[in-house]
Amino acid sequence: MAYQIVVTTEEGMTTVYPDCIEQWVEDMGTSITGISSNPRTRSELQGHPKIAGFIGPAWGGTTEQGEPIIRYEDKETYAALSV
Repeated sequence: MAYQIVVTTEEGMTTVYPDCIEQWVEDMGTSITGISSNPRTRSELQGHPKIAGFIGPAWGGTTEQGEPIIRYEDKETYAALSV
């Protein structure tokens, strides 16, 4: 599986694909606040971290190899894309 993080910076929306979500969270100075366990969401999202200040985990489709993409958006990005 792949993690996709979309954040809004002064330059605009930026997407990163971290190799290790836990290390990315630490590097960004945020924290993991729990684990996704809502049975009404896709099974692919179960067990993935919830991150302070971010919406997600959410379904991001699949990679070219068919692996699930677990997506997170900061609140600015989510608001901009939800208009």
